[in-house]
Amino acid sequence: MDIVADLQTELIKKAIGEDATQDEIQYGLHIFRSAHQLYGRDPEFHNLSLYVRHNRAKQGNLKLGDQAVDVRLLNTNGEFVSLLSHCHPNRPLLILAGSYTRPPFRGLVTQLNQLIHFY
Repeated sequence: MDIVADLQTELIKKAIGEDATQDEIQYGLHIFRSAHQLYGRDPEFHNLSLYVRHNRAKQGNLKLGDQAVDVRLLNTNGEFVSLLSHCHPNRPLLILAGSYTRPPFRGLVTQLNQLIHFY
């Protein structure tokens, strides 16, 4: 762990108590690091170093609609395949960069299934 993570953990422990379980601490850290979503319209939160540090979505220079960069992916058979080999005309390539088991993505299951059915 780095010094910032140590400080965050200590802050959470002080807020919820020194006898907090590891799960409670991790949940507190998750909420702490997600304030930029909770306060999405407040520019002050988006400029705090903590939230800039943990918001990976703003790194890089790709924008919506840009051509996907071809990278090698490991498929479920243990073989490497090209990302662009999954691109087909008239069929969008949707890349989810996150844990499908987390609430933000689980809430999109209906819409994702509609896209799959449509294409």
